[in-house]
Amino acid sequence: MKKIVFILSLVLLLALSSVNAFADDVIINIDSTKVEFNEDLGFPFVDENNRTQVPFRATLEKYGAVVEWDQETSTAIATKDEIVVKVPIGENYILKNDEKIDVDTAARIVNGRTYLPIRAVIEAFGSEVEWDGALKTVVITTVPVDAEAIYFAASDKSYEWDNYDINAKINMSLNAPDGAGNVQPINMDMDMNMTIFMNPVKAKISTSMLIPGMEALGQKTFMEMYMTIDEEGITQYIGMPGQTEELTWMKQTIANEMLAGFMKNNEETIEKNKELVKKYTDDVKYFGKYIEDGKTLLRLQYILSGDIYKEMFADFSEVVPEPATEEEAMALEMIQNIANMDIGNLTYIIYIDEATGEMVKLEMDIAEMIASMVSGMAEITGMPPEAIEVLNSLKAYMTVEFLNINSAEDFEIPEEALNAPDMLEGLQQQLETEIEIEFEAEEEL
Repeated sequence: MKKIVFILSLVLLLALSSVNAFADDVIINIDSTKVEFNEDLGFPFVDENNRTQVPFRATLEKYGAVVEWDQETSTAIATKDEIVVKVPIGENYILKNDEKIDVDTAARIVNGRTYLPIRAVIEAFGSEVEWDGALKTVVITTVPVDAEAIYFAASDKSYEWDNYDINAKINMSLNAPDGAGNVQPINMDMDMNMTIFMNPVKAKISTSMLIPGMEALGQKTFMEMYMTIDEEGITQYIGMPGQTEELTWMKQTIANEMLAGFMKNNEETIEKNKELVKKYTDDVKYFGKYIEDGKTLLRLQYILSGDIYKEMFADFSEVVPEPATEEEAMALEMIQNIANMDIGNLTYIIYIDEATGEMVKLEMDIAEMIASMVSGMAEITGMPPEAIEVLNSLKAYMTVEFLNINSAEDFEIPEEALNAPDMLEGLQQQLETEIEIEFEAEEEL
């Protein structure tokens, strides 16, 4: 499933300060329950060492500890079960049952309230602490959660999907020159709706965009696409709207067993993909539970090395036969270019339905991935420096929802797409027409 989504996304994408700043938007969650703060209790803040400091009494009492204050030694004391943690003000250490533990920041008194470094203290009690940067949330878990096991189980289940729908939203902004050459910020919102069937592989993709300067018109369709894969190759049907918004269709068939083989979905390939996911996945973190549309969702983060795609493509490109046609050569070159591309590490946020164990949503910042892809493709495509500069300014965040798992509505490719002219033939015909027009214009002169 991941390979299909990656390939489709690839196709579409290519066509604190360090002061004591109080912030009530820093959230503290203990076992997915938010700790409430107010003006009397104080608010969490990030200190000069980039560590979250929290109001001592409000946080530790919510955690279930008994709190005390030793006025003589200026020490905050918290007791839970058989563990006593002492936090002296202004010192870069804490005491766990009188055993000294060095820390990289100190507790302090601000506006008459005691604040302590949350991670060091909570970890001294044996609980897990994570920082969810996207939500500015400190996640405290008192009962260990095997995030890695939860993620891999959900990942494995996704290979059982015979069909599903995807709703993807991409929020983008970039800096581009206007007609006068002045650089202006441009914001774009793209929606992608996909229906994917796995046996045999076929996809329906609809993309629309909120066009800058034409927001009043709402989302405008800018591409419809169908794709089929069989033993002989891959066929794409692409519809682009004209001035009347009626779609003009073209198709492209890569009659090439190597690409079809790469996208195959048999048991051997699935097991290989599972092994690769486990090999290249790192640092899986549990960020708590959230309620959405009546479902309890587990929020996780993981890092996937971009080298997974290098291995996928490189292994495959090594065993393909010599290309016999120009189309095959272009396809092989594309695979080899992707195999050599360094897209770095990809950080994903995923939501897993606690009841079913299925992945239901995925979020990721794709700007760095696009920048890496642009860098890798610049020399190959001859992209001008101005275009590279614009694309490198891109900021892009993608949210993907997985819907109607194993109950997606089937679809048929429309006749106008099936009967569309071949893309390469159409481009060649257009080029010949332009040359003919240019020639006639020269004769008139």
